[in-house]
Amino acid sequence: MNVTSEELRALKPIVVATIGPTNEGKTSLLRTLTGDPNFGLVNAFNGTTVRAEIQKVFFRGLAEILQLVDTPGFQTSGEILETLAEDAEVEARGGAFGLDDVLRVIPKNDDDYRHDLRAWNEVARCDVVIFVANVVEDPNQSLIKHTLSILKNVGKPVVVAYNNLGSEDENGENGGAGDFDARNVAVATFNDYRADWDAILQKNGFYLIQTYDAHRRSFRDEIALFEKIAALVRDPLRRRVLQLEMEDRRTRELRRLDNSRKIVAELLLDVAAYREIETNVAREDWRARLERLEDALKQNVMRREHQAHLELLETWGFRLGVLDREALVVGDVADETDQVFGAEAQRHFKVGGGVGAAVGAAVGAVVDVGTAGLSLGGGAALGAFLGGVLGGGGAAFYNRRYDAKGKKLTVRPDKDVAVVLASRAVDLIQKLQTRGKAIEDSTQTLVSARPKRVDVPGLTGALVEFAECDEYSKMNKNDDALAAPLANALLANATDALRKLPGVAALTKERKTRDDAIQTLAELLKKATPDFE
Repeated sequence: MNVTSEELRALKPIVVATIGPTNEGKTSLLRTLTGDPNFGLVNAFNGTTVRAEIQKVFFRGLAEILQLVDTPGFQTSGEILETLAEDAEVEARGGAFGLDDVLRVIPKNDDDYRHDLRAWNEVARCDVVIFVANVVEDPNQSLIKHTLSILKNVGKPVVVAYNNLGSEDENGENGGAGDFDARNVAVATFNDYRADWDAILQKNGFYLIQTYDAHRRSFRDEIALFEKIAALVRDPLRRRVLQLEMEDRRTRELRRLDNSRKIVAELLLDVAAYREIETNVAREDWRARLERLEDALKQNVMRREHQAHLELLETWGFRLGVLDREALVVGDVADETDQVFGAEAQRHFKVGGGVGAAVGAAVGAVVDVGTAGLSLGGGAALGAFLGGVLGGGGAAFYNRRYDAKGKKLTVRPDKDVAVVLASRAVDLIQKLQTRGKAIEDSTQTLVSARPKRVDVPGLTGALVEFAECDEYSKMNKNDDALAAPLANALLANATDALRKLPGVAALTKERKTRDDAIQTLAELLKKATPDFE
């Protein structure tokens, strides 16, 4: 299925009017549907939208395929019905009326009717109507009943969109439709009137219903909504191009998921192969040097995580100017560092044996006894000291090595860093993927302090393997890191030479490039952020 340039030139856009009573989430729905947080005006006051606004959708940037029209909310449906009932022409037809009659009887110079008049004028010129039903509102209200009574007589194809279906709380539990009302304000009780909506819609002859929550985006619901619109379009060319647009949207969504996994994979690889090194470390200075190295490591890990989070924001179409940097952190830097490195984080993520920090907190020293000249007792004392300094009670979760002969101290993050960073990143991806764009300026924290632990089979093993390759991490800036690529190039040449020897090729393993390692990790992360069907 394809489309020619001649067909695109002849294409006329499908006009979709989004209608409903005032303040039921029409603008919010279109913001999420189009991914445009600046479309229209959203707040808690009735009648915020006072004129029809149009969002145009272009097929591959070449031809306008959709006009999504945001209309003012209905406010005088009851009065319009009364006027219709008293109209001589309508009375002569036994009460039957159409859209022309509705437009004819609405007073043209009465401010009380101006919103309704503008909305019904947009219905008159549209191809398809989306009626937004706020499921936390009782549909038995007179305004809703009267609006549906008019709508069923106007002769336009209608899709009903169920909005405000509820969201998940930070623990991943569904809070139900009562979490937010149309103004994105928390409500005190759980209200879900879907059964009532089903009944009243069927009574009025509306059966084409699609769930679409403006606050909690579902890509499947989004595609299903477009499919229903396409089904109501009579022109085969416009229907075909809209179907192609849906395929393009699927491709873009999959690309964003793939890019997100690569961003997280690169983060994990950078941190796994990262190390801080101090040289010329005298034995009497190791304690002060070690504390400074660990502080630098923690801060650099947090900065690298923030960079990855910002890249995820951009990938999913959220701008830093809208979602302030404070949306990425909880409290100050020290607070967030504790969320990743603190003892409470370790207990939450169940890593490291239950004591110390989750990502390289109090970790006992790995002492090179052969060269350090330290006794085993000295190594144990070092581990105990570090555990006390970092709040871990002596548990060993930083990987560190002191070479007394070379006077070099090295600190690396422990493998458990993957559990915490991967869990936080996956949680953020899921929130961004499902986040509507209704009211971005009232955003709560995106990165949970305690997201669900993510266990990705094979991920930790791969990171342990890749951690041995210092050149994999772009966080390594010292002389050893600069020398590593040359050393590894020499090693690779020697390995290639060995492979050419009879019987050796099967025993040697080709080393992955950094890009290969990132791709390996990204493939593993698919298990936590799977593609949709």
